[in-house]
Amino acid sequence: MSLPSETIRLIEQLELHNILLVEWENALFNRLGCPLIVHSDLVFLVPDEQLPIVEKLAAEIGFHAAGREILPPKYPSEESNQSLRYIIQNPSNICSRASRVVLLPLSWTGVSPNDVIRLSDAENSLPCSVYTMPVSVACTALVRIASREKRGSKLRMEVIGALCSIMAYHFFDMSYEGDYYEIPPDDQELSEKEVLEMSNAVNNLKEWEMKEGEEWIRDELIKAMTGATSYDDLPCKND
Repeated sequence: MSLPSETIRLIEQLELHNILLVEWENALFNRLGCPLIVHSDLVFLVPDEQLPIVEKLAAEIGFHAAGREILPPKYPSEESNQSLRYIIQNPSNICSRASRVVLLPLSWTGVSPNDVIRLSDAENSLPCSVYTMPVSVACTALVRIASREKRGSKLRMEVIGALCSIMAYHFFDMSYEGDYYEIPPDDQELSEKEVLEMSNAVNNLKEWEMKEGEEWIRDELIKAMTGATSYDDLPCKND
């Protein structure tokens, strides 16, 4: 990934000050199996108490937080109104969007530092330590976020869309032959292969370790994945 020198300086300063950077959005979702394009944007979760340090370090290098009018949201997490956002490279043409650094409080996802795993040098192209998370932690975090939002909100719909993609591409064979995918009718029975995939996926989810009081998240995901309910039926604010 090619980054401007000022951005590299910022990343090096974050490393020097032991800032915990946990990948989020496309970088994470792609690692979990979703076929998403990972642009030159950097989206990280950061421990809440470290965000003021990040903001100070960015200001010393010359970065200034960008508002929505200057930097329109590109990712669901930017709709949360909780992110620090910096332009790292202006678009090369009018059809492109500015490259950005987006930093969000770790508490927004309910993920703790104990839940994350450091990427190996082979997995990480940045000049700093970057952490990721298992699929169980990511999906649980997405359900937490969705459940805090009102039904029909833009953030909730986009988060549920990301959740559906992760669950599908991580647990099931989404490849197909031919030039396009033919959607099967609702009443078509699952193939033997699909039944086995579903059984394995459900057994995998049943083994997820949940935080106390969050066992309902696992139950809701199993119901949605097996078609007993819809992902859109996940609990929401004011239910």
